[in-house]
Amino acid sequence: MKYINYGLLSFPAAISLLLMQVYIPPFIAEQGILSITIIGLVFFAARLVDTVSDPLIGYLSDKTPLKTGKRRIWILVSVPLFLIVFYLIILLPKSEYHLLLLASLWYILGTAIIIPYYTWGSELSSNYNDYTKWTSVRVVFGLVGSIAALILPVLVLDNPSTVDILEFTLCFIAFSFLVAILLILKVPDNAVVKHDGFSIITAFSIFKKGSLFNKLILSHFFNGIANALPATLFVFFVTYVLKRSELVGPLLVLYFLCAALSAPLWIKLSQKWSKEAAWKFAMTLASIVFLGVLLVDESALVLFISITIFTGFMAGADLCLPSAMLADLIDVDEYETGNRRPGIYFAIWGTVSKLTLAFAIGISFLILGLQMFEPNGQSELVDVTVLTLLYALLPAALKLVSIVIMRGYELSSDAHQNIISNLEK
Repeated sequence: MKYINYGLLSFPAAISLLLMQVYIPPFIAEQGILSITIIGLVFFAARLVDTVSDPLIGYLSDKTPLKTGKRRIWILVSVPLFLIVFYLIILLPKSEYHLLLLASLWYILGTAIIIPYYTWGSELSSNYNDYTKWTSVRVVFGLVGSIAALILPVLVLDNPSTVDILEFTLCFIAFSFLVAILLILKVPDNAVVKHDGFSIITAFSIFKKGSLFNKLILSHFFNGIANALPATLFVFFVTYVLKRSELVGPLLVLYFLCAALSAPLWIKLSQKWSKEAAWKFAMTLASIVFLGVLLVDESALVLFISITIFTGFMAGADLCLPSAMLADLIDVDEYETGNRRPGIYFAIWGTVSKLTLAFAIGISFLILGLQMFEPNGQSELVDVTVLTLLYALLPAALKLVSIVIMRGYELSSDAHQNIISNLEK
C-alpha cells in the first residue's frame, strides 16, 4: 500500500502532460486564433522558460522547513494552481502573449509538483534496490495514466469532440489529483537535507571531473534525445510511412502498456546484475531493434507492431533505472561532500530531460525542413526516406553513444550499502 500511496500522483500528472502535448495545441489551432506555427513556437518558448525554474524549485524545496512538510507542501499548494491555469488554457488565450504566459505558468507549476515529488521518492529509503522499486511504481502509474488519457474519453463519451475530451479529462484529472493527495499525505516526509547554500559555484560543483554523475547525466541526455526523436516523429511516421493514421492511438497505447508491464522485469534484472548493467543491456537491444524500422513501409505493419512492442519493453528500463541510479549518486555526494542536496540533483535531471525534447524537435524539424502542419493541410510534406532515417538510424546511433559514455560506471549494491553504512555512523 505504501507504494500506491506514493505512486498514484504520477497518474494524473501523466494524463495532464499527454493532454497538453497531444490535444491542447491542435485545439487552439482549430479555433483560428493563432497559427499552429506560432502555437508551436510559444510552447517551445514556454519550455525554455520552465528550464530556468528547475534549479530554483529544487533548491527551495531542499530548504523548505520540515515542520511544513518539506516536499508535501509544494504539491499541496501547486496542484490547485496548476488545475486553474489548465482550465484557463482550455478557455482559449486571446493572443500569443496570453498563451505564452499561461503555458509558462502551467509548466512552472508542473515543475513545482514534479521536482519535489521525484526528490521525495529518493528519500523514502536508503536501500539500493528500494530506490528502483520507488522509481518503478511511479513510472508504472505514469504509464497507466498515459494509457487512460488515450482511451478513457473514447470509452466513456459518444463520438467526443476535442472540447468534450478536454472538459471530461480535466474533471477526471482534478478528481485523480484529489485522491492522490489524500494518499500521499500518509507518506513520511521528514528527510533531513544538508545544504551548503545555493550559488552558481554550488550547482556546478556537482559536475566535477570524472564523476559518476557526469557519466550518468551525459548518457541520460543522449539516450533522452534518442527516445524523444521517435516520440516526436511517431505521428508523422505512422501517417506517411505506414499510411495508417487511424492506428496512432492504438499503437501508442500498446507502447505504453508494454513499458508498464516491463517494470518488474527491470527491477529483477537490476537486482541480479546492477542498475547500470541492466540499463546498458536495454539500450543495446533497443538500438539494434530500432534499425528494423529501416525495413518498414506501408506493407510492413506486423513488423512495426513487433518493433513497437519490443521497444516499449526496453523503454521500461529507460524510465525506471536512470532515476534510481541518480538516487544512489545523491548518497555518494553526501558521503563525499557532507552535503545532501537531492532537490538540486533532480532539478538538473529535470532540466536535461526537457532539453532532450527541445533538441529532438529542433533536430528533426531542421533536417526534415518542415513547417508545422496547418490544420487542414492535405499535401504530403514529408520526405519519407529522411523521416525513416531520423526515426530509426539516428536514435540507434545516439543510444550507442549513451552506452559508450557509461563505460567505467560502476556502483554495485555492496558499494552503495557501504556508503550508507558510513553515513549512518
